[in-house]
Amino acid sequence: MTDTIIRILFPKEYRVFRHKRLIIIFFRTVHILCFSVLVGGIFFAQDKALLSPWFLGTILSGMGMFLIDMYGSCILLFEVRGVAILVKLLMLALLPFLSQTGQVTLLVIVIILSSYISHTTGKIRHKNLISEEFSKKYGTQ
Repeated sequence: MTDTIIRILFPKEYRVFRHKRLIIIFFRTVHILCFSVLVGGIFFAQDKALLSPWFLGTILSGMGMFLIDMYGSCILLFEVRGVAILVKLLMLALLPFLSQTGQVTLLVIVIILSSYISHTTGKIRHKNLISEEFSKKYGTQ
């Protein structure tokens, strides 16, 4: 049973599905739009009620991309890109508790982290942060 669950979570080759790229592009476009409005709104001190849908859109579109990538393999959770996503989610969860200056600072950090991770080499993005033994046994080819 455990071996079956492990094989479902960590297939030997990444799972793909039809139109994955198109769906990811849709989510990424919505994500960039929502995040841009959110950052601009916070920067220019707009009302929280006005920004709430954009915050929710940012979270949901980001989670959509994350879940699609996790469908491919949950090894993502142990790679630099997966850890970066989890860190960004935690950072965004802090937004409501910070001052405007703190929010802007945090969002600038999120932008820098996101830009670096998404534009760095695949070797860095897909680097496993777990033991080599686990990676060899459960990592994808």
